[in-house]
Amino acid sequence: MRFKIHKTNGALNSAPVFAALEQGIKNTGFSVVDSGQDVDVIWSVLWHGRMQANQLIYNQCRAKRKPIMIIEVGNLIRGTTWRISLDHIHGLGIFGNSENLDQARPKMLGVELKPVDDDRNNKILIACQHERSLQWEGQSSMAEWVKQKVAEIRKFTDKSVVVRPHPRSPVSLNIQGVTVEQPKKIPNSYDSFDINYKYHCVINHNSGPAVQAAISGIPVICDHTSLAFDVSDVIENINRPILPDRTQWFVKLCHTEWTVQEISTGVPIQRLVTALKNY
Repeated sequence: MRFKIHKTNGALNSAPVFAALEQGIKNTGFSVVDSGQDVDVIWSVLWHGRMQANQLIYNQCRAKRKPIMIIEVGNLIRGTTWRISLDHIHGLGIFGNSENLDQARPKMLGVELKPVDDDRNNKILIACQHERSLQWEGQSSMAEWVKQKVAEIRKFTDKSVVVRPHPRSPVSLNIQGVTVEQPKKIPNSYDSFDINYKYHCVINHNSGPAVQAAISGIPVICDHTSLAFDVSDVIENINRPILPDRTQWFVKLCHTEWTVQEISTGVPIQRLVTALKNY
């Protein structure tokens, strides 16, 4: 199987991850080529900035029904673990995490589920995401989506609502009774921003905040395409949202992300081999 890694379209911090993946591909017995590839590899599905050219590659692969491998920043340890999947980076992607699961993997990675937080505030957080991402495909504008979510919330509760825009995708809002929380970049970090999940509930479409809030012990409400959907509640229960048992969900989630060392040995490639061969 031949892989083409589109290195020029990666983020500024992509070089060591791309290098590890190239080594992992070779360690698995496959080859890295410049043309005649069976599988294209791109960095992220954010069609913006350095990654904008990946949109054409992605669309061509989908039109030809060819597999496309995607590397994306992780939800577990940002900048340390990386998602590697086929076709997509959210719940519709293929991660090879449905069998042969290591129950001790969370401990090995040094991550853990926090207990359900019963000491959170009484406000609802709507966490936005980047409009230029493939994850937002088929949706209205972010402002319209927020207005719709606020209207849905108001059918069931009068709790205060806080909206947090994506750090690089501003949203212009003027909704009565809704507060906007502006993200602040964490000093000396590559692209990390502060966020406090101690809300009554976090509402998110299908990006990182739903996953991270659920890990933090906060009830979430998200779309069926989210990686957090298996532990999501519904908006009808917004007054008393429930966070179900997350144990096995978390184990599966820990098999969607890999360290650079694991990537270099070919572990994520091996997990995707069957899907690639059956594509």
